Amino acid sequence: MLLRFRLAALACTLAVVVDFPVHAQDATGPAATDGANRQRSTLARPKRRTGPTPESQPVLLTADQIVHDRDLNLVTATGHVEVDQGGRTLLADTLSYNLKQDVIIAIGDVSLTEPTGEVTFANYFELTGDLKDAAARGIRVLMIDDSRIAASTGHRTAGQGSIFDKAVYTACKPCAENPDQPPLWQLKAQQVTHDENTHLIEYQDAWLELDGVPVAYTPYMRHADPILKRESGLLPPSVVNNKIIGSGIRVPYFQVIDPSHDITLSPMVTSNDDQMLAVTDRYRNLYGEAKTTASIANLSSEGYAGNATVGWHVDAYSRFDLNDEWRAGYQIQRASDQNYLQTFGYRTPQPYLTTRPYVEGFDYRNYAAIEAYSFQSLTTPVLPAGATPPQKSPIVFPLATYNFVGDPGPYGAYWTFNTHAAAISRGVGTDSRRLNTETAWNLPYTAPDGQVYTLTTSLRADGYNSDNLTPQDTKMVDAGRVIPEVALDWRYPFTRLGEHSSQTLTPIVMVAASPYGGNSTKIPNEDSLDFELDETNIFRPSPASGYDRVITGPRVAYGGEYTVVNRGAGSADILIGQSYQLHPQDVLPAGTGLDHHLSDIVGRANVSPSGNVVFQYGFRLDKDSLALRRSEVSSSFGPRPLNLSTAYVFYDRLSPTSPFDSREQVSATLTAQMSHYWSTQLYTVQNLGVGAGPLQTGARLTYEDECFLVTADAGSRHTTVNTFTAGHYFMLRIFLKTLTQFPVDVF
Repeated sequence: MLLRFRLAALACTLAVVVDFPVHAQDATGPAATDGANRQRSTLARPKRRTGPTPESQPVLLTADQIVHDRDLNLVTATGHVEVDQGGRTLLADTLSYNLKQDVIIAIGDVSLTEPTGEVTFANYFELTGDLKDAAARGIRVLMIDDSRIAASTGHRTAGQGSIFDKAVYTACKPCAENPDQPPLWQLKAQQVTHDENTHLIEYQDAWLELDGVPVAYTPYMRHADPILKRESGLLPPSVVNNKIIGSGIRVPYFQVIDPSHDITLSPMVTSNDDQMLAVTDRYRNLYGEAKTTASIANLSSEGYAGNATVGWHVDAYSRFDLNDEWRAGYQIQRASDQNYLQTFGYRTPQPYLTTRPYVEGFDYRNYAAIEAYSFQSLTTPVLPAGATPPQKSPIVFPLATYNFVGDPGPYGAYWTFNTHAAAISRGVGTDSRRLNTETAWNLPYTAPDGQVYTLTTSLRADGYNSDNLTPQDTKMVDAGRVIPEVALDWRYPFTRLGEHSSQTLTPIVMVAASPYGGNSTKIPNEDSLDFELDETNIFRPSPASGYDRVITGPRVAYGGEYTVVNRGAGSADILIGQSYQLHPQDVLPAGTGLDHHLSDIVGRANVSPSGNVVFQYGFRLDKDSLALRRSEVSSSFGPRPLNLSTAYVFYDRLSPTSPFDSREQVSATLTAQMSHYWSTQLYTVQNLGVGAGPLQTGARLTYEDECFLVTADAGSRHTTVNTFTAGHYFMLRIFLKTLTQFPVDVF
C-alpha cells in the first residue's frame, strides 16, 4: 500500500538509453510550461528470460524539467512530476535520484496510487534504489473503502508492508468546515502495521476516541484491510438481558476454512450461571449456498421452567442447482422448547418453526416439486403433567406437485394439468393420504369491439384414504370425488383518454356451474380452514382455499373495476363484487359471506393522489345491512423524510356461535428525518377490540453517517408470550463502520 512505486534499474537505464532527454547542469534551456511540451523519459528495464511482469515494464517519467548532473551523478525532475510503472502512479513536485548513494527522494505534495485503488499521500519520501526500504513523513493513506490512516512518520520493511508511528485510523471524512476537528471516532495507536501479504492491519497500544475523547483502550488489535473480505478472528461481542438468564455476553469467533466456507463459534455465559455454545456454518459456491446455525445450552437458571435442563436449537437452510432445470434444498428449524429461542435473543418472524426439504424443477411451461413439511408451534399452551394433546403437529411426507401448461393451439386455446399428492401423519390424531388432480381446457378470446372472454372447462378428480377422522371413529376409510365444471369470465373495458389522464371502467361477470356435492365427511379438512371471501377470490369459479373443500353448484359473480391514471400525477383503482348461488354453501362456516344465496359485498380501493400519498382499503359489507364485516386500511402520507404510516384491521365475529370474538387493531409509525444524520421513529400498536388497550409502544432514534451508526430502541410491551412477561425494553446498537459493532439488549 505504502511506498510501492518502482524505479528500479533507474541508474543503469540512465546510462544506456540514448534518447533520454536531459539537460546538463549548466543547461540554459527554459523548463516546459504546458503538458504538450513536458519532457518525457521512457526508462526501459533490462530484458529477462521470463515473460513480462508489471515490475519489468518500462518506467514512464514526465515532468516540466528533467536535469541530469553527471558530475554529482544526480537526476532531478521538477514541476508536475509523474511516474507511471506497473499500474502505479506517483505524483510529486520534485523527485531526485542520487545514483552514487542509490537513494530516491520525492518532495512536495506526493501521492502514490496503487493498482488496487489505494492512494498514499506524504510530504516527503525517501527510498533505496531497490525500493525494499523506504521512509516518509506526514503520511496519509486513503483506502479503497474510504477509510484512512494518518501518521507522523512511517517506513517500509523489506517490501513486505508498512509500519506507521503515532498513527490514527478512521472511516470518518474530515469536517469540511473545520478539517482540524477530531473525527467522530478514531483509533489512535503508538504503532500500526499493515502487512500486505496477509492483508492485516495491526495496532499496538491503541485508544478508541469518540469526538476526541478516549473511551476504550486495547494493548493489541487487528482487522483485515479492505482488500481482504474475510479474515479469521474474534468478532464484536453482543449482550442479551432478560429475566430468565439475567445478563449474558456472547463472544463470537470467526474462522475462514476456504474461499467458499467459514464457521463462527459463539460461546455465551450469563449471570445466572447458564452456558451456551452456538455454531454457524456457511458455504457458498457457484451452484448454491447453505447456512446452518445450531446451539446447545446448559440451563441452570431457576427462572427457566423452574428446573435445570439442557436446551438446543437448529436453524438450517440450503439451496443448490442440480442442473439448468432442477434444484434441491432444505429448511430445518427446531428447538428444544418454545421458550428457548426468545431466551437467547433469537428472533423468529413466525409463531412456529418449519422443516422443509425439497426438490423442484422448472421446465419450459411446467413445474414439479417433491417436498416434505413438519412444524413446531411456539405458542401452544403448556399442558399439565401427564396430559396428552388431542393431536400432534402434522408431518407431511411426501408432498408432490406437478403443474403443466400446454402450448396454445387453434384460436389460442391451451390445456392445463395440475396434480397434488400428499401423505399427512400425526401419530396422535388424523392421518390421511390424498391425490388431487385437475385437468382444464382454456379458451381466451378478445372480440373486435374489446370484449374479453375466457372459457374454461375442467374436470377435478380426487382420492382420499384416512384414519382417525374423529376420536370416536378410528377406522380407515376411503373417499373419492369427480367434479366437472364449466366457467365463463366476461369483461368489457370502456376507456376514455383525456389530455392528462386515462379512465377505464370494466364491468365483470363470471358464471360457473358444477354438480353439487363433493364434500364428504370422509374427507378430512386439512388445508381449507382459513377461507375468507375477498376481492381476490370473488371472481374465481371455486373461491375455496386449499384442496379439501370445494364450492359447487351454479354460481354467478358480478361487479366492476374502475381505474384512473393521471400522467405525472396520481392514480386510483377501485373494484367491487358480489356473487349469487342457487344453494348456500353449508361446507363453509357460518358468517364467511358465502353461507347465503347472495354473498356479502367485497371490494378494494387503492388511491394514490401523488407519490407521497398512498391509501389502500379492503372491505366486506353485509349483504343486508351493509355493515362492515371486514375492514383493512393502510395508508402512507408524506415523503421519506417525514412519513406517517398507519394500518387498521377489523374482523367481525363470524356468527353468534363462533368461538372467536371480533378483532380490531390499529398501528401507526411516524418516521422523521430530523437532519442529514439524525432520524427517529415513533410506533404504536393498539388493540381496539375485546380487552382494548396498548399492545406495544416505543421510539427508535438513529444516527448514521459515512462511518458511524447508532440505534436506540426503547418502549414497552403489554402482552405476555409464554414465560416472557410484558414490560419495558431498551436495545442499543453501535456500529463503527469498517471496524466493529456493539449490539446490546440493555433490558
